[in-house]
Amino acid sequence: MGELVTGFGGKVNGELIKASDWNGMLAKVEELLGNLASELGSRIDAIEVHADALETRATEAETRLDAAEQTLAQVRSRFRRLDLSASSTNFAIGQRGEITARVTALDGTALDLSNAATRPWVDFVTVWGTLKAASGFTSRGGAGDQTLSVQVNADGIARVLIRSAHAEAFAEEEELEIEAFLQTRPQVGSPHTMAEMMLDANTPRDATMSFAYQAISREYDRSGNGQPTLQRYVDAYYLEQPSRAARPFTSIFSQRWRDYRATVMAFLKPDSSPTTADGALASASIQVSFRDWIAPWIMVDYLPGVVTMQAEYADRFRNLIGADLGVSIDHIVGEVQDRIRDKGLIARQRDLLAVEEAIGGLRFDTNPPPFMPDLVQAVRFGTQVQHVMFYGQAITPGADTTARGFEAVAGSAGRASAEAGRIGERLTKEVDTKLAEATDSLREEVKVSQVTFQDELLREDGPIMSVQRDVRAFSGTIQGFERQLGGKADVNLIENIIGTLPR
Repeated sequence: MGELVTGFGGKVNGELIKASDWNGMLAKVEELLGNLASELGSRIDAIEVHADALETRATEAETRLDAAEQTLAQVRSRFRRLDLSASSTNFAIGQRGEITARVTALDGTALDLSNAATRPWVDFVTVWGTLKAASGFTSRGGAGDQTLSVQVNADGIARVLIRSAHAEAFAEEEELEIEAFLQTRPQVGSPHTMAEMMLDANTPRDATMSFAYQAISREYDRSGNGQPTLQRYVDAYYLEQPSRAARPFTSIFSQRWRDYRATVMAFLKPDSSPTTADGALASASIQVSFRDWIAPWIMVDYLPGVVTMQAEYADRFRNLIGADLGVSIDHIVGEVQDRIRDKGLIARQRDLLAVEEAIGGLRFDTNPPPFMPDLVQAVRFGTQVQHVMFYGQAITPGADTTARGFEAVAGSAGRASAEAGRIGERLTKEVDTKLAEATDSLREEVKVSQVTFQDELLREDGPIMSVQRDVRAFSGTIQGFERQLGGKADVNLIENIIGTLPR
């Protein structure tokens, strides 16, 4: 317990408080109060010291706060807040992504942008595709730009469109037509547009994609006045990088989509002059993706149609092949030219594949033409050359886009084969003639040799005349022998006769 309670407490009811107790208590209270005052004075002195220090620090803080407020005012007047947003994060190639930049003060409040001359500009930069200013905005840019400067409007908005690089060559109306086509439904009553199907399908081979592919093929092959915009759009994609639709390079993409991710960066600056040394007032970035449906459509749906076309070409070719090689080739070339006229580049490539397969697999039930190997070789040579020429024709300004290479090579090969046959036949006749002439000449030479040989044999000093003389001499000897034998010549006479015989 406390000192007062210990020293002066413990009283009971009725007990008097003595003067000594009272005085002692007062003295003790006074002592405690003195100790308290002394302790409080020490503490107050310490507090005063701390207060002085705090006052000094407060003064410094006020100075710093004034500087911070001045810096913040400068920052607020100098820098801005830049927010980027997109109409969607996923698009199909053929669609255009809309990127919106909103400029405000640092705290998000609107800026006074009533003076059009002092409105800031936004530099947009993309790592994929090309940029195009949205309608109604002042911009600075060029063809095929991956960077674009756009001035904000009175609301602090700057807007650009991002699209595939190969679409840069198409006019605004054509791009809108492609976008409108992708927003159509492939079948009546279909719950999704074609763009939605492309973005929702897990793989290019999903069953739901078959209807979209069929609609694309119909529009691509559509005939009429001029080429369909979709046909030129797809062909332009193919011309930019043909390997995307080549089997050796795309086999892994037949089971999964190829998505191009585009990171769009934006930098806010006070004006559009490249000579101004102003730094960026703000920066931001956003990422969107574009799904490539063109290459899967070519590989999964369009080119496999070669099988059906091959059978059609084979049936037609059987009726075009006659008894003459050159005429047969001319008929086949004319048929192919008629069928691919006014078709798109990829369609013509598909037709040539069908022609090559059809002519190589063509069979006849009876009596195939003897020149069939030459015809197959000529047509195949023509298609192989034309495959390469189509690309060159497409990228050559003013070039003829018909299959002139196929016509020239196939026709030349056919004429060469026919000419080779005629030359072979002519050579055979000439060889037979020369052989007959050589035989007749040899016979005449043999006859002359026989006469000469006969003269040699029958000349006066020749072997035959010598034999005849020996035979006549022998005959006379024999006759003399017979006479002597008839005269009963002796043995010595016979030996003499024998000794006269020629050896």
